Amino acid sequence: MIVNANKPFFQLFYRRELNPLMGRGKSNLLILVIILFTTFSVIGFAEGSLRYLELKMKDPFINWVNILPGNLTQRGIDEVIRKINSEDVKDYYGINNAIGYNRFQFNFYDYNNIRNYYQTGYLDTNRITRIPARTMDAEDPVIHEVFARNNYLAGKAFSDNWDIGLIVTEDILIRLNYPLNTPFIWMDLPSLNPDDLKMVRSAIPIPVKGVVKTIPGLARMASTSYFYQQRSQRIGRNPFNPYDDMRLVIAFTGSQEELGEFSQRLELLLDSFKDMFPYEPYRIFNETRFEGEQSEHLLVFITFRPRGIPKTIKDELFTMLFNSSELSSYRNHLIRMYDYEGRLGQYRPEIGYDRISVNFANLDRLREFSLMLSDEFGIEIDMAQIESRENYNFVSRLTGIISFVLIAFSILSILLFVGHLLKNHLESIKRNLGTFKAFGLSNDLMIKIYVRIVISILGVSALMALAASALFGYLGGMRFILFVSGSAYEPGRYFSLNSHYLLIALIMLTLFSIIVLNFITAGILKQTPGDLIYERK
Repeated sequence: MIVNANKPFFQLFYRRELNPLMGRGKSNLLILVIILFTTFSVIGFAEGSLRYLELKMKDPFINWVNILPGNLTQRGIDEVIRKINSEDVKDYYGINNAIGYNRFQFNFYDYNNIRNYYQTGYLDTNRITRIPARTMDAEDPVIHEVFARNNYLAGKAFSDNWDIGLIVTEDILIRLNYPLNTPFIWMDLPSLNPDDLKMVRSAIPIPVKGVVKTIPGLARMASTSYFYQQRSQRIGRNPFNPYDDMRLVIAFTGSQEELGEFSQRLELLLDSFKDMFPYEPYRIFNETRFEGEQSEHLLVFITFRPRGIPKTIKDELFTMLFNSSELSSYRNHLIRMYDYEGRLGQYRPEIGYDRISVNFANLDRLREFSLMLSDEFGIEIDMAQIESRENYNFVSRLTGIISFVLIAFSILSILLFVGHLLKNHLESIKRNLGTFKAFGLSNDLMIKIYVRIVISILGVSALMALAASALFGYLGGMRFILFVSGSAYEPGRYFSLNSHYLLIALIMLTLFSIIVLNFITAGILKQTPGDLIYERK
């Protein structure tokens, strides 16, 4: 072949023909890059959005259907749970189990508010946040989903059904300015001051057992049923009531070695306060409690005589201790605690469930299950979950069709562009082509050269467009577009080039380009050298 016999000629021919085909100022190359960049970006956005939606639909809680019992009594709710947990119902409807739970809301304080309270003794009761929560006992199956690998962040699950800690979501900690590893979150508790019978708000630290991304049932916090029962008691019987605490309790979050020196300094400091208060601190002792929480909590108990020390004096004393220069090096380790642990369980009100949660192995017969509950118990199920899954399947198919149509349209546009480009170029150099043929240059060789030139331009354009699209998409370009358009969106890239549609687009583009370019070049070069030289039709 001539290519092998005269390689310098081939390289010179290739370079000379490459430049005009790329266009003045590389304009043709730029047009191809823009078309391909748009194509790749849309494919990446479609694939990324589908993956995000699929991740949402594969949420482990999607198979947990929450049921509002309506006007059913507690006995009726128990009957519904027994019915659902019967083997024939579970087998027919594809159910794993059904459990009861309570939904509630309690108020909690911002972390910055608590820090200011420790320093000044002033608690801003206007800066509280009402947090939706649900009960979730240690043996409930849903707790395994809550602490699944893709949902877990820190801490651990409830140790038993008598646990008084809380499982909280990350977004609530961020919203209230708590660190992720916070040992406590401060709960608001209205209490009755026995001295003047006025209602007083207090900040009660509750241990944080674990931190997760999400909790099912539109909750941001979870507790055991036992905690809910204890917290829901009347003010006079509520074990968290700070007026029932006859001791000043301080949680020390430092090490056991630091605790010894802290206790010595504390004892000397309290001795200097004797003449300032009518109540004398006469005993200090340490104890380790709340075992198994996120960090070790060493409690320091300060007892007084006479025993009936008012809460206001304990509050004032703690503020003085917290701000004292003698204890300044331990300030970050001090947390005001209340001795509610010893009063828990003295009275347990009977509180029934107000929600039912059903775990499905699959949702294929959810509609039938809904009709059964409606016919037998008059309970209606919110079908949003099954409808959202059906919508996801529809959107997936629709996105696939749109992506395929986009790929076909883009390929057609590129083929028309490069085909027109090559045809115009060959038409403009017919005389040269006729001369080359007259000197023995074969049609096959010239077809290969021109096809290779255009495919090279396409390849360079595709690489540049792919790099630009990846840079744009993975650096948050799609989020920026959503932001500018005013669309609501959650954190995420919404972009992925790891798509079979991209591979299909590249293969189809290469294959059809070769076919079309061969056809166009062969159609012009089939003329005789004389027809080409004299431009005869």
